[in-house]
Order: sequence, then C-alpha cells, then structure tokens
Amino acid sequence: MIRSLQLQIRVCLILVLGFCMAEAFAQGTVRGTITSKTDGMPLPGVNVLIKGKSVGTTSDVDGKFAIQASSGETLVFSYIGYTVQEVA
Repeated sequence: MIRSLQLQIRVCLILVLGFCMAEAFAQGTVRGTITSKTDGMPLPGVNVLIKGKSVGTTSDVDGKFAIQASSGETLVFSYIGYTVQEVA
C-alpha cells in the first residue's frame, strides 16, 4: 500500500516536471530596439509588458529590450508622451 502511494507520488512529480519543462521550452526571448518614429532615435525607459500578465521589462539607454514571451502573446509598449502600442 505504501509502495503504491510512493509510486503514484513519483509518477505525479514526473508529470508535473514534464509539464513545467514543456512550458519553459514553449517560451522564447523576444528582443528588439525601440526607436522614435519621428527621428529614429532610440527610446530609453520604455515599458514593455505582456498583455494580461504582470511580466515586463524596460528598454535600456540604447532602446534595446528582451522579454520572455510565448507565441501568440501581445506585447504592450508605453512611454510618457507617446501613444500606447500593442504588438502581437
């Protein structure tokens, strides 16, 4: 009885670990550079969020950013004085 329970627990842990690994591999790093449309200069400090989640980052002094996102998620870019933009 105890061995059966231990086996079931091990199988469950292996399944959970498998699902976690599958989720990790389904995500990728999205990288980019944010520039002003008017003069092409990089924009530092732009907020980049995944829509509907509390995951985000900001662009560096060269306008570059990197964020972990899954296929099909929408990125939301916001910056003071600029219109918020959403990109799938």
